[in-house]
Amino acid sequence: MVNPAIAFLSRVTCGLSLVIACCASPASAARQSVYVSGTVPPFGSYTFTPAIAFTIREAGVQELGTITVEGLYNGEYPWIMRMYTENAGYTGIAGSIRRHSPAGLVSTDGQYVIPLEIHCPAFGADVWRRIPDLGEDPYLPHRPSDDPTKGVDSTDCVLMGIDPRHAPWVAGRDGQLFTGDDNVLGDTTIPTPFEMMVRARVEAQAVQGRYEGRLYVEIVPAP
Repeated sequence: MVNPAIAFLSRVTCGLSLVIACCASPASAARQSVYVSGTVPPFGSYTFTPAIAFTIREAGVQELGTITVEGLYNGEYPWIMRMYTENAGYTGIAGSIRRHSPAGLVSTDGQYVIPLEIHCPAFGADVWRRIPDLGEDPYLPHRPSDDPTKGVDSTDCVLMGIDPRHAPWVAGRDGQLFTGDDNVLGDTTIPTPFEMMVRARVEAQAVQGRYEGRLYVEIVPAP
């Protein structure tokens, strides 16, 4: 498991080295070669708004704030960027027949939780996804699929990624492989900066008090 982190802040600057060699002989004067080599440096990584503060004034779906994403990541693919909580301090109500999911914001006494959803522009217009908790049972991680029409069948909240093995991403808008709009790399990344919106589903039974939590954003190699 890659260590979760809310921001990848390292920046590395490298020069580009170029070596050019030309060789020819009388016997091969019609064909010559130029050797070119160079280095692509790390471009750093993505960074995220460090905190969101909010006040809930009524029950219902409430927008809590935005997360600004900046930077660029050019590590080896396939990879996905996922978001989750890890609420080890959630206890729920003692003696409950069924334990509520710990995903979301947890009350300071550890007994109550408010579920969260996120919208990323990479999802498409007005598409929201549930933010899971890493301690859910079961937690089903993202797996590539060879079926271009297959929907999401994992627990992971995948914000974006690059996976040329994942048919739904390669198939493009028409949902079919080997057509003119194929996305050969399965690249669902979008240019930065962009904003993601976080919202909460606040039920009428939500107990008053303070709720808090951390949203972890993690870039992981796709399996």
